[in-house]
Amino acid sequence: MNVIIGNAWPYANGPLHLGRIAVLLPGDILARYHRLMGDEVVFVSGCDSHGTPVTMKAKEEGITPLEASKKYYNEFLNCFKKLNFSFDLFTQTHTEYHSNSVKNFILELYNKGYIYEKDIEQVYCEECGEFLSDRYIEGKCPICGGEALGDQCLECSEIFEASEILNKRCKICGSEPVIKNTSHLFFALSKFENDVRRLYIKQQGWRKNAEVITKRYLDEGLRDRAVTRDFNWGIDVPLSGYEDKKIYVWIEAVMGYLTASMQVLEERGEDYKEYWDGEDSRVYFVHGKDNIPFHTVIFPAILSGLGIKNPSIREVSGEYLKLEGKRFSAAKNWAIWVDHIIDRYNSDAVRYYIILNGPENKDSDFTWRDFINTTNNDLVGLYGNLVNRTLTFIKRNFGGEIPSGEVPKSLKNEILQLYFSVGDKIEDGEFKDGLQQIVKMIRKANKMFDEFEPWVKVKKDKIECGKDLYVCVQLIANLSNLLEPFMPESSFKIRSFIGLNEATWSYVEIKSGEIDDISILFEKIDKKNAIEELNLMKEEKN
Repeated sequence: MNVIIGNAWPYANGPLHLGRIAVLLPGDILARYHRLMGDEVVFVSGCDSHGTPVTMKAKEEGITPLEASKKYYNEFLNCFKKLNFSFDLFTQTHTEYHSNSVKNFILELYNKGYIYEKDIEQVYCEECGEFLSDRYIEGKCPICGGEALGDQCLECSEIFEASEILNKRCKICGSEPVIKNTSHLFFALSKFENDVRRLYIKQQGWRKNAEVITKRYLDEGLRDRAVTRDFNWGIDVPLSGYEDKKIYVWIEAVMGYLTASMQVLEERGEDYKEYWDGEDSRVYFVHGKDNIPFHTVIFPAILSGLGIKNPSIREVSGEYLKLEGKRFSAAKNWAIWVDHIIDRYNSDAVRYYIILNGPENKDSDFTWRDFINTTNNDLVGLYGNLVNRTLTFIKRNFGGEIPSGEVPKSLKNEILQLYFSVGDKIEDGEFKDGLQQIVKMIRKANKMFDEFEPWVKVKKDKIECGKDLYVCVQLIANLSNLLEPFMPESSFKIRSFIGLNEATWSYVEIKSGEIDDISILFEKIDKKNAIEELNLMKEEKN
């Protein structure tokens, strides 16, 4: 099977915090799992270099938007590397390849009649002397009356034209803007309502939030959207008469999924359309709930306009991860920055906790106390303990040689079934349930070790003791496979301990071999760290 996995592209307007990672980590789990299954995988994402958030951050830091995009692209790349994200390509929208590809797509849609010219009224600030970008327009949502910024409501997630906002204010100077006439290009989203509806009806693996928001858009009827904007930072419009405008970031950024996958597949000598629209293909979009309409409505319509009519799309749309009961806020420094937590704690421990406590179907809460307790109890006390005491016992009592034995048929079947069950959970976006099933097997393995009592049996019947330990080694080998998508670093270490060359998504059995040097998988975390981390956040907040 050909698999595209597209992680949402974070804006180059500040460092990454854990709330973003909680939404994006499922993408890496999917990529690692499908590779283990033998599928052809393209896992892509990148840095959203254009748009008002980037120019605002650049202005704040006294640098150019280009410098800001390069700075945060490198920071993001480093963070994802430390968290062991296995991207085939993590790129940025400010590249020649992306820019040229987007221009070609815009021209194709224009020539097909899906992009057209239109005179519109646009928000203009006379005090600032310029048309206002969306991020500089704030007010009330025309649908629900909630707080709105630019073209989206922050409360109901509705998308609309910025000119429709009620009680408009200029975010820069606070004055009330006026409406002026100007000419722009528009994407005929309304022409693709049947295509989007068909995708929605036949969808599989969408989460409830994606279903609800998409249905609401379809019930209300799809509205055409502006493709160009009055701006000085972004991709040039490839049509005459629009030299003073740029391509709107909403359309060129979602096209990044296409351009990044094209770049990867070009290097492999493959046709990208076989991955997007082939009979044996699947596409995953991994993003937060605030980006749902772009991935379930707008981008599928663009794909249809470009001739990709029947993509098999699965939406992995996360809710919000809170921090100690409050929303993450970069502006208020109420956040856990990725570089901070990865420099101080085990990357697999971070991944494990985020999935086990992730915002899959509802908002969840990260607390330092729970993170430390979970790490100490599950990873140190259960998993690390199982691996360490089993392999150490073999080193001390069997010269490091894996003893001979046989796995009971019932246990072997149970492990085999676990691969199928966890695999189904991963494909359905139920990562927490899948991980919990593996943890249940870890508990069972620990219980088996205790019941075997090898410290007693080795003195009475070393051969029988060896048979028991053989079973424990096979459990550890298969657990390292099953946990590879979730915790790749510790899984790699375990394979090196027991001489398992590579991970695979199928039952394995190591008939013989020697236990290599063993190291601690997870260090116990001092509970005092919870207080220290909370105090540090409070200091930063102040």
